[in-house]
Amino acid sequence: TTKMCFPEVDPEADPAAFHRLRYVGKRTNFAKTYGATYTCIRDMFPEFSEEKCHEIDESYYKTFPGIKDYQNWVYAQSSREPYLENLFGIRYYGCDGRHLINYLIQGSGAYVLKTKLVEVDEYLIKNGYKSKMALSIHDEIVFYKHKDDPADLFFAIKDILQTHPGLPIKLVSDMEVATTNWAEKYEVERIEDFYETN
Repeated sequence: TTKMCFPEVDPEADPAAFHRLRYVGKRTNFAKTYGATYTCIRDMFPEFSEEKCHEIDESYYKTFPGIKDYQNWVYAQSSREPYLENLFGIRYYGCDGRHLINYLIQGSGAYVLKTKLVEVDEYLIKNGYKSKMALSIHDEIVFYKHKDDPADLFFAIKDILQTHPGLPIKLVSDMEVATTNWAEKYEVERIEDFYETN
């Protein structure tokens, strides 16, 4: 969404400038995925002009055109059916379309995370790793890395988190590392980045 909305900023040529704008795409993605309207986007970004906020709103749907189809489907179904089910068969009764857009995603995501917590724990135990899952927060899992465990362990965990046969979409899992405190965490995409901070 950020790339679509700010094509003049090249993430390769000027990564710092792109990183400063990345919050726009991330916040928009979360809000729009759960049914936010243009008015909400306008309220979220008072630092941008009305025209730019329209671009931000439209950039989301250009980046993820299937979301509009999903939202339209939810609105249509919710006007006809007494309930809708998430991907795990949990039913939501008496909800309007805007809330169902969120419930179906969040509800399905919660069940996915529960199954992944079990899979990751079994993987750690089976392979004799000393690193531990500390806790889960919404859609995140926090780990404590043991000094004896290799960093590639966390790339294996990332593969586990991104694999869920039967889901209609691909799951994406990002990895962030902190060696001091939570506020100083940063994204890691390559094993080299992880080892540099180990």
